[in-house]
Amino acid sequence: MRGILKVIIFLTLHFIILSKAVFSLTKEEKSILVSSRISTHYISQNNPNGCKTCHSSIGYIGGDEENQCYLCHGDSKVKLSIETKKKKLKTVSAGDVSKDFSKPYRHPVEKSGLHNPLEKYPIVDPKVPRHAECLDCHNPHYSIPELPYLGATGVDIDGKFKQYADEEYEVCFKCHGSAMNKPPYQKDKQKEFNPKNPSYHPVVDIGKNNYLPSLVKELNYESKIKCSSCHGADERYSKLKGVHGSDNDYLLVLPYTKKEEVMIPRFDLCYKCHRKESILGNQSFPYHREHIEGVKSRNWQGTSCSTCHNVHGSTKYKFLIEFNPDYVQKDSVSNKLEFLSEGLFSGSCYLRCHNVDHSPKRYGSSNK
Repeated sequence: MRGILKVIIFLTLHFIILSKAVFSLTKEEKSILVSSRISTHYISQNNPNGCKTCHSSIGYIGGDEENQCYLCHGDSKVKLSIETKKKKLKTVSAGDVSKDFSKPYRHPVEKSGLHNPLEKYPIVDPKVPRHAECLDCHNPHYSIPELPYLGATGVDIDGKFKQYADEEYEVCFKCHGSAMNKPPYQKDKQKEFNPKNPSYHPVVDIGKNNYLPSLVKELNYESKIKCSSCHGADERYSKLKGVHGSDNDYLLVLPYTKKEEVMIPRFDLCYKCHRKESILGNQSFPYHREHIEGVKSRNWQGTSCSTCHNVHGSTKYKFLIEFNPDYVQKDSVSNKLEFLSEGLFSGSCYLRCHNVDHSPKRYGSSNK
């Protein structure tokens, strides 16, 4: 009788918590959840052992942190070694995510003993060690394929803690937003994606530019994207989705060159959403090709998109304009470093780049 009572209490608590998570979702997300019925880990075809796959009377079957998840989400050798040491259980392969966590650019789940399930966000103490564990982004009791972050905690665009994240970016903001323990080179993504900015990629809200000739046909100016649209496993080789690990810099789904010193620059990531023929055809800026590919006859070297654009958002200018100080300085004539938008496809730049002063250089109708 006591065993039955424990089961009833356990299921009741899980229903209450899941209900709170569901009620905080958008209408679209709720409909997805309903169509998916219940959490992935509660479906017997996915998890034939039920709760016993993860839980035992003395703790976790696979051990702490990521090794527990590798019971089903790792390679066969990992599962075999765990099952040999612990109780033998029938596991179902859900794809080997451990391979992505061995990539050079990854979330560092291999750092053990740092995760605190009770930690508060955003982090205000710069001495708190940075870490990433599966449970920082996923709640195994609630997640479903369409919403892998369902049930996870988050931080909203205003920096407020949320017990249940409604959006993917709110999970990312826990570590990549206003957290005080970020490395000094990492910017605050909450500030960059803030809809109050002059421009931003449409992650938190739809963008402010309603004329985008370069967009692929699947997107329009009212489209929104996610952090995982750009960050995650390499789309060219990996069968698994998720922001786990990648061979590409910055944990990107496709190559993106930021440094001019690279012999063969790649901008596959940008061309995923912005048609290459439009960008190099100068449809939105008359000197795009010149800036990207360079001009061999003049011995001008091409430069990266990031030399002029902040791919997350600009707190100062339209069109994601934010000059990279590694390559762009104030021009020697006016002593300015500035961009002036002067209408559709028209503007002026005050700067010095590649030893060339723009004081200013104009384009579009402002060039007349």
